[in-house]
Amino acid sequence: DAAGLQISNRLQSQMSGLDVAVRNANDGISIMQTAEGAMNEVTNIMQRMRDLSLQSANGSNSQVERTALQEEVTA
Repeated sequence: DAAGLQISNRLQSQMSGLDVAVRNANDGISIMQTAEGAMNEVTNIMQRMRDLSLQSANGSNSQVERTALQEEVTA
C-alpha cells in the first residue's frame, strides 16, 4: 500500500540520518581525544622545561652542565 511505503521510506531516511549523526559524533570524539593527547604532550614538555630551568638555576651547576641543560631545552 502507498501509505505504508511512504512511512517506510521516511523511517529509513531518518535512520540513515541518525547513522550519519552517530558517525559524526564518533569522529568528533576521536578528534577531541587526539587533541587531548597533544595537550598532554605539550604539558609534559613544558613541565620538563620547567624542571630543567630550576635545575640550571640552583647555582651548583658548572657552565658545562648548564650548557647541557640548555641544549636539552632547545632540542
